[in-house]
Amino acid sequence: VGGSEPDTSSSQRRAGPLTRVRVSRANAFARRGNLRLVPSSVTHAPRSGRFKLGKSGKSTARARLRAMSRFALFLCVAVLASHGRGTVAVGEYDPCYSVKPAVAKGDLVTLGIAYYPNVDVSGWGDLNPCGYNGRLNLTSAGGASAVYRAKVDDMSFMRSTLADEDAIMQASGASLMTVVAYATNGAGQTIRSYPRRVRASTSTASLLSSSTGRVNALTLIARFDEGRLQYLQWHDGACRGCAAGDSCFAVGDDHGACAGTEGNCACVGTDCVLDLANAADALRCHLTVATAFSGNDVNKVPLTTFSQIERLGLYSVSGSAKGAGVTATSAVSG
Repeated sequence: VGGSEPDTSSSQRRAGPLTRVRVSRANAFARRGNLRLVPSSVTHAPRSGRFKLGKSGKSTARARLRAMSRFALFLCVAVLASHGRGTVAVGEYDPCYSVKPAVAKGDLVTLGIAYYPNVDVSGWGDLNPCGYNGRLNLTSAGGASAVYRAKVDDMSFMRSTLADEDAIMQASGASLMTVVAYATNGAGQTIRSYPRRVRASTSTASLLSSSTGRVNALTLIARFDEGRLQYLQWHDGACRGCAAGDSCFAVGDDHGACAGTEGNCACVGTDCVLDLANAADALRCHLTVATAFSGNDVNKVPLTTFSQIERLGLYSVSGSAKGAGVTATSAVSG
């Protein structure tokens, strides 16, 4: 796999559409046009993702947690591309392009989740979803990218749909799928997370892990310095609070995440543990990314939603996303 390259010619822009966008705010909408590529390089976060709380943030975190229990959250839902579709992100809805060089608390930022079938975490290298080579590798492999608009310093839940994830796996004949989160830092540089393994249909699909199943919850920390994105880092949830019947799945870097078992998620008939026609049950079989913020904004105002992560982990990210996500999905699915 290749690294990043600038978009230098119109022929390069015809490499193929990667992204179909449906973003929820008050309502759903889609935009058409050419994906705007910018000269960029990839920046990675530190691999470790364990955040500790200082004393000064505890009272604020408790208040925020109470608000979260009422699901007063900014929720984002996106739909992945069907193969052959030509709808891609443009302008401020493109994670490879920044309208502002730095953002303030409450601004909307665009984040992408790239899905790579049949490629393990070691296969990503420095592949850049915003570069021409990276985009070409993803599309030729049958990959796709989901795009979200998240509000700075609000806890956001981002997800695709079970049908869309299944379509990527089936169209490419994949038994394994990995993802990265990515965005731009406002200065022409792509900020990309380390990859995470999110699906494995057999114990031999990965040479690095025997885990099988479908990851249903990951947690992402977006770190800003004076309003400019510095890194996107996965937080290790350590499989706390998994639903009964779910497994602990090795996602990479010795991190674990809750996953629906392949037996439950692929079951068809009347004797299945999960009813996949039910939105709440279906959430156990596809990915939700809980996103929080740390650092400070362009006005040096602290971003503190990352402090909710440890407390949210006590009740499980997947459990909290379940109650909020069903409403968000039904709000945009028509």
